[in-house]
Amino acid sequence: MSDREEPEIWPVEPSAVAGEVLADPRLPADLFGKIVALTVAIAEDPWLHGNSPAPQGKHWRTVPIPDGGGIVEYWINEEAHTVVLTRVFPF
Repeated sequence: MSDREEPEIWPVEPSAVAGEVLADPRLPADLFGKIVALTVAIAEDPWLHGNSPAPQGKHWRTVPIPDGGGIVEYWINEEAHTVVLTRVFPF
């Protein structure tokens, strides 16, 4: 057993609105993959590089989908140590 602590993962759950976008069969597979990869990055560090505060307040963040694929908005629930993917704006 190592003395190193494993990094804490922040479980990410999509809201109903974000879930609808992700379930849309018109969403290109490569863009879906980028969103999934971004979600993994958020789970590893919700304050990841490149995010910005959202207008709703301190724990609300937005981050661009890599390669100009759109924007993801999420809410960090520090008390429950979880993240809610609130909206996905693909373009």
